[in-house]
Amino acid sequence: MNFRKTLILLAIVIFALAGCRHSGVRAPRRVVTVVDPEFTKLTKEQLFEKGDAFFAKKRWQKARSYFSYIYENYPNDPLGRRALLRVADTYYQQGDPVNLVEAQYKYRDFINRYPTSDKADYAMLQIAMVSYKQMEKPDRDQQKTREALDKFNDMVRAYPRSPLRPEADVKLHDVQDRLAKHEHMIARYYIKRGSYFAALQRLNALVDSYPNYTDRDAVFYDLGSALTGLGRNNEAKLYFERVISEFPKSDYADKARRRLNATKTS
Repeated sequence: MNFRKTLILLAIVIFALAGCRHSGVRAPRRVVTVVDPEFTKLTKEQLFEKGDAFFAKKRWQKARSYFSYIYENYPNDPLGRRALLRVADTYYQQGDPVNLVEAQYKYRDFINRYPTSDKADYAMLQIAMVSYKQMEKPDRDQQKTREALDKFNDMVRAYPRSPLRPEADVKLHDVQDRLAKHEHMIARYYIKRGSYFAALQRLNALVDSYPNYTDRDAVFYDLGSALTGLGRNNEAKLYFERVISEFPKSDYADKARRRLNATKTS
């Protein structure tokens, strides 16, 4: 009885193998990683130096091969940790959307593995820079700009005393300025259409949300224009006067004066 069962099982195996051969299915092959023989002959310090040399020449993939080998073989060594960051840097420097995604993943991987590293602030800054690098112009969708805003804020909150804080603050201001410009352009579109109340709402929200917006003179002038369109001339006058007093050298100061003079003569 046992012999009969064995024959049946053997027949099933033979049938299955024949079916796989007939269908073209092959057994999975073992993946063998090919290592450059040079890597095994050099110290980790020499490998890092060579990787840096290729990095300086903008040969990102070649540099990455050296840094990857160091990290994979010395993950707990300080040089291995630096190598992981350099791997991320090579992806970042290549700059296209696919490589930027990989760069962001590598920077996050560094933070997850080495949260107490003195380079964690750099990795967090670079995560924000990946989004920053993908920001669209103010008249386009601002999803990446908002992502950059959140990530720069995360970095500043996590490392308020980082030596990289000034750089993060500059980029953060640039991000906020772009978001403000986006709102400003929408408000001006409403003014052009005669939708003054919608424009007024946008402009007031802009002033509240982005107090350091570079083009505040233009915003105050546009507030005056929107209020004039709504027939609220006394309120409009206050904004025109504010443009003149706070931004006397602005082109909008001359425009504000003309609007005030036109109001006096009318």
